[in-house]
Amino acid sequence: MAGREYSNQKKQNMITEAKNVAENFLSSLSYPTLSDAEIAAREAEVAAKKAREKAAQYMANANIPERHKDLREFSGEGWLKIQNRLHQRLGSGFIVALVGKRGTGKTQLAVATAKAAADAGKRPFYCTAMGFYIDIKETFRDKSGTEKAVIDRYAQPSLLIIDEVQERGETPWEDRLLTHLIDRRYGAQKDTLLISNQTRENFLLSVGESIASRIIETGGVAVCDWPSYRTV
Repeated sequence: MAGREYSNQKKQNMITEAKNVAENFLSSLSYPTLSDAEIAAREAEVAAKKAREKAAQYMANANIPERHKDLREFSGEGWLKIQNRLHQRLGSGFIVALVGKRGTGKTQLAVATAKAAADAGKRPFYCTAMGFYIDIKETFRDKSGTEKAVIDRYAQPSLLIIDEVQERGETPWEDRLLTHLIDRRYGAQKDTLLISNQTRENFLLSVGESIASRIIETGGVAVCDWPSYRTV
């Protein structure tokens, strides 16, 4: 009995000794005390990293053509002036048309704006007018989808870019669909960029009075009339 009590006491002593060693070790450690400014800076760094990751994900899902993913800004007063104007108005619910001859960097202007939108936490999406109509027509074959579901999807992004508007057939069916989509986005105050190789006058005539009036009200037509960047 005495031996058992001695053994238990010995175990208890060992536990106590180990505990004391651990406590002494922990008490010897010094932990840096961060100031409020340092804590705020670290929190801001974490938030900035999350914002960059979110922006990168938005751009990865924006359907940007492979050729335009390598974003390069063009020089020239006209190009830069329109770029700054678009960036400043992000989130205002603008409907802006970029028109002008081929090679003036209209799509790159739109992609630069998409990048600025993503950096601001807004989701961009790029499509061509023909791509939009093909998605609609696909619902005729695949009964699992509906025209409404397609339009709902195109109405959601914070910034929608519709390129090659001049490639529409301008049939009553196409005109009604485009007008309906633009009206949806106009009502929701979502930013929309329309791109065409037409002149200002021909473009406004081709999209119809309803869309033209909304463009004039909320953003206007930016004419890219400088020399083509594709010429040497």
